[in-house]
Amino acid sequence: MTKLLTQGTALKEMGVGGVNTRNKGSFLQDEFLPELRGRRAVRKFREMADNDPIIGAALHAMKQTLRNTAIDVVPADDTPAAKREAEFVESIIKDMDHSVEDFIAEVLTFLEYGWSWFEVVYKRRDGMKTSSQKFRSRYTDGRIGVRKLAPRAQWTTEWFQVTDHGDIEGMWQEGTIGAGRIFIPKAKSLHFRTTTVNNEPAGRSVLRNAYVPYTYLNSMQRVEAIGIERELTGMPVGRMPAEYLSPNATNDQKALRASMEKILRDVRFNDQGYLLLPSDTYTDAEGKVSSVKMLDVELIASQGSRAIDTRPVVQGYQTDIARTVLAEFLMLGSGAQGSFALSKSKTDIFLLALEGYMGTIVATLNKQLLPVLWELNGLDFDLMPTLKAGDVAPHDLREISGFLRNLNQAGISVSDQPHIVDDLLRAAGLPKVKMELRQETPQEAPGTPETPPTAPTPPKEVEGAPEAPVSAPEADEEKPGG
Repeated sequence: MTKLLTQGTALKEMGVGGVNTRNKGSFLQDEFLPELRGRRAVRKFREMADNDPIIGAALHAMKQTLRNTAIDVVPADDTPAAKREAEFVESIIKDMDHSVEDFIAEVLTFLEYGWSWFEVVYKRRDGMKTSSQKFRSRYTDGRIGVRKLAPRAQWTTEWFQVTDHGDIEGMWQEGTIGAGRIFIPKAKSLHFRTTTVNNEPAGRSVLRNAYVPYTYLNSMQRVEAIGIERELTGMPVGRMPAEYLSPNATNDQKALRASMEKILRDVRFNDQGYLLLPSDTYTDAEGKVSSVKMLDVELIASQGSRAIDTRPVVQGYQTDIARTVLAEFLMLGSGAQGSFALSKSKTDIFLLALEGYMGTIVATLNKQLLPVLWELNGLDFDLMPTLKAGDVAPHDLREISGFLRNLNQAGISVSDQPHIVDDLLRAAGLPKVKMELRQETPQEAPGTPETPPTAPTPPKEVEGAPEAPVSAPEADEEKPGG
């Protein structure tokens, strides 16, 4: 019989999220490849991002697309108090030492590393009267604002401090020389992750699946470069007497052989390349000098095409790398295949993924930044606004216009819905309709408007005439003989 769940057991946490909980918070300990664990993974992903052109192009496309995405502040409700608190959050964004675009660019380093960490540096908004310039504010409401969201580089992370059940309490950072380790608590931080699987503090790099093709690509490019060099200059071949190659060679002969092997290995045909060899030749049995040199080097060129063309292999690995980050459209045009429809579908998937990452960024700000600001300032949480990400990619106005046309033909009109009209104008890159103009516009039913009735023209007053009656019925009652 199954044991009933008690209230005490229900409120108790028993399991753990991952291996990192028993490894002092060392990150990526669940990774089965040793070279992709902890700080070694940071070095490897940094190498991949900085050295590979396909990875660099994909990351650049991601970051430049998301960098300029707007972040809107949505009030909690339509009350004036809620709108004032939304304006407070907007003023915090404007009052920081850096721009929102620079902050987003720093956040997006979580793409290659899996996570990004920021220390929130607060300030009191007491205007420009403070002695320190870095604590000055454009506002004088006395509230606690944000001075800057300071990034903490991934390669300075020593480990994450976690509880026995995997809850993240903070991050230990490698300080400057002589400063030792620095602990930054989670309550004073912003912790962005690409994924929260197993509550891994380091998330998961978008380059993880590109590691294998990147490794083989590096090897293949190295082989290709050596092969091209050999094809252009030929393979060096050396000749020397047989006794120098014998196991019974003397020490001097072995030393000469080693020098010859080094020459053949390191020879390069460039502006500083040369070979210096002795000109001694063999003598025949009669003691006459022959034309055969005792030591000689020559280059043997290829007499035909290579058995395997490495270029398609290299392009295949590059396509695999681009595919892992949904940026396969970068390879379109490099071959004979490709179409506009194919490019559009791949680009749409890429942009859809970017919208997901932007949603993760905004959700982290709503969860980790705004509640702390509200608590520090003692504000009403019922009036706390939310941040909302704007559109990542421009909308296709032809598709929108076709959809609206179909609605109109079905008898559905959206012209009397102000929020829908505003969203449509925003999608087209146009400003919202001003509230004053919207209130002045008459709300008429569909169809031809009726002509309003014309007021009767009052009669002309005659000098000396009696005062006109108040109303026609009353005048009729006063007439004699009525």
